[in-house]
Amino acid sequence: MGIIFNIQKFCLNDGDGIRTNVFFKGCPLRCIWCHNPEGLSKEVSVSYNREKCTVCGRCIEECSARSINGTTVVFDREACKKCGKCVSNCLQGANEVFGRDVTASEVMSEVLRDKDYYDISGGGMTLSGGEPSMQEDFALELIKIASENGVSTAVETCGIGGKSFYESCVGEGVTFLFDIKCVDAKKHKELTGVSNERILDNLEYLFSVNADVILRLPMIPGVNDTDEDLLALCEFLQKNKGKYRYAEIMPYHSFGAEKSRRIGNENVFEISDANDKDKARWRAFFEKYDITFKIA
Repeated sequence: MGIIFNIQKFCLNDGDGIRTNVFFKGCPLRCIWCHNPEGLSKEVSVSYNREKCTVCGRCIEECSARSINGTTVVFDREACKKCGKCVSNCLQGANEVFGRDVTASEVMSEVLRDKDYYDISGGGMTLSGGEPSMQEDFALELIKIASENGVSTAVETCGIGGKSFYESCVGEGVTFLFDIKCVDAKKHKELTGVSNERILDNLEYLFSVNADVILRLPMIPGVNDTDEDLLALCEFLQKNKGKYRYAEIMPYHSFGAEKSRRIGNENVFEISDANDKDKARWRAFFEKYDITFKIA
């Protein structure tokens, strides 16, 4: 049994071919720019989109955590029972519940429906999040069932899991979409809340066994893309050339900030989306160091 917050079909940017992405709940990192804040906690979270809300009052008919004050719905999150009735009652789609308990067989019944597309395109299943390694047994069960049914798996990971998780994944021929958020240890902790020591150790292990690794590089303008940051990153990538397929730059976009507000977070990080000037600057650094890369 595991807890997920979404199954997304026909994805094209999270591994080879056409993919079904399974999003796990729970992540030990607290990246200030997180794109999927609804996946941070393993607890169920409720999203309320004020822009879609017409204040019709249907959501409060069976919800003691909500009331109407003039032209506004007041949502008392501490009183919320996370029952989901606000979702079923809302005609505008303003409410959403993130997090549901599922078995591996339930997930795989969804994944396997599109096996023909995987076979044709070279795609498969991608485990994302959140952080799949935080639900190790569940993730490995999914990977095993997928393998038994001829479906390949990619795991998008921040690299923080136990070494046994990565060893087991290697044994199943998994492709790793491995995040490098910052090379500098002190700055990594400031930006994510955790040290990158274990992360880099796990990556070194994957390199040592010739695992199939695609490096993913979240780039947040003015945060982790200073000249010093980029120099350290390019030197690291150049040093390890040949040990990974390519590096994929993931430009910052602010949609995560809005999602964060909708689930009740008060301290929301937000800057402007990465622009063409930012991308041109990153490209210049990577080309100078002859790094094989693409920009997502």
